[in-house]
Amino acid sequence: MILPDKRTMICALALLVSVHSGAIAQSSPTQTASTQVSARVFTPLAITSNEALRFGNLFSPFSAKTIAWTDNAASSGRARFTITGEGGAELALSITVPASIAAGVHEIPLSAVELRHGTTDADASGTTVALNTGGSNALTVTMGGAAMSSQSYFLRLRATATPGASQASGTYTGTISVAVNYTGS
Repeated sequence: MILPDKRTMICALALLVSVHSGAIAQSSPTQTASTQVSARVFTPLAITSNEALRFGNLFSPFSAKTIAWTDNAASSGRARFTITGEGGAELALSITVPASIAAGVHEIPLSAVELRHGTTDADASGTTVALNTGGSNALTVTMGGAAMSSQSYFLRLRATATPGASQASGTYTGTISVAVNYTGS
């Protein structure tokens, strides 16, 4: 038997390794990770006008009439709104109050407009803030209660109407509007 010399063996082995090295290439193991995807949808907001701001009858001689927080007669009383939505959520309010109420071209100016707001439906409760007339007033509030529970928030509004000394007779009207939305906080 003829044994190949060392040099022939090394060359044959090197040739074998070089021919097969492409076929034996190693691939790295695949690594994976995952994460959760989540979102929580808030309870839809709703706002209801429960009562209008009512000054009732104004008689001659004309004088200013201020509505009290406790005024709630059919003929005169403070305005009241109820907001329902997600407990614990922050809300942005935009309240627009007219500078006057009108009957055709005749106007009665509004002044001393105040808003009382809070989580309790009682005239004596809440925080009171002065509002400007003739434009929008911005306010940020927080609903009471726990997240993921439907809650209510209450607004009350009062003002003073000051007719002129020779105010024309008629029914005077105007519109107070309240817009509410979640702040995203």
